[in-house]
Amino acid sequence: MNTYLKFKPAWLQLVIFGSLTFGIYLSLGLIAFFGVSKVYGLSVEQLQQLSFEEPGVLSALKLLQGLLSVIIFLVPALLFSYLSDQRPFNYMGLKKPVPTRFLWLGLILMIIAFPAASWLNHLNQDLQFPSWLKSAETSMRAAEESASRLLKAMLEMHSLADLAGMLVLIALLPAICEELFFRGVLQRLFIQITHRPWLGIVITALLFSAFHGQFLGFFPRALLGILLGAIYWYSGSIWPSIIAHFVNNALQVIYVYRDSSYIDKEPAMQPVLIIFSIVAIAGLVWYMRRISHTHYGEIYDTDDELILPSREDKDEDLTNS
Repeated sequence: MNTYLKFKPAWLQLVIFGSLTFGIYLSLGLIAFFGVSKVYGLSVEQLQQLSFEEPGVLSALKLLQGLLSVIIFLVPALLFSYLSDQRPFNYMGLKKPVPTRFLWLGLILMIIAFPAASWLNHLNQDLQFPSWLKSAETSMRAAEESASRLLKAMLEMHSLADLAGMLVLIALLPAICEELFFRGVLQRLFIQITHRPWLGIVITALLFSAFHGQFLGFFPRALLGILLGAIYWYSGSIWPSIIAHFVNNALQVIYVYRDSSYIDKEPAMQPVLIIFSIVAIAGLVWYMRRISHTHYGEIYDTDDELILPSREDKDEDLTNS
């Protein structure tokens, strides 16, 4: 049992996880990249230059996107969990949430957070760097434009079959792979390192947003990461955050399917909706904390008494007193 990684220092586990991720990306990522180009009869330059007008390039990029989601996120998470615990699925949170109402609470949280995330997105889009950082801003906006071109091309949907394909590629795969990587492993490690759940949640959310490499969407994505992290921590299960992540991405894909102009600029939200969204987020997170059965010592196999009592526990204490 002592050979499992979870009994090593948390910072060492983090280094090992990072090394595994980097090594898997270098090896399997390169194989995927050159393999896809070979299958479609394309050159590496054609894929790198996003030459959508050339036959096969867009299909190849879609396949590559799906493969990289699995290679970069899912494979390292599964391998590290296998090396960390004799029950790797349980380690990542692939178990029933307690209580089960977290399955729909996470879904509701994503829906009510939409106006606040949209407002943050508008603020993010309008953010201007100081003059001495203009060159950095120009580079970031150029990278954003390139990423936007790719996303627009991928989300050009003309049928329900196209919509279903994009729901799998843009919503389902990232929801599973990214949640297992960021919340199932990375957040777990940062909470263990800091011994503070919310600090670990925030650090992971910032890395989650930065990892996407899109400066103009950093703030709303960080908010999404924080809420997904809270859902996972309080429920003790990765399923509610996977469902919530999927719903968030799926709604945006469906919006684009109905109105392609949505991808360029989200509709402005009324102030009353934004205020309601922020208040509702705070209230629902407070409620999740209140009903949570999460026990730090049980999660990390320690005698530490960092406990978040449930409502039932509190009521029982009052009765006994």
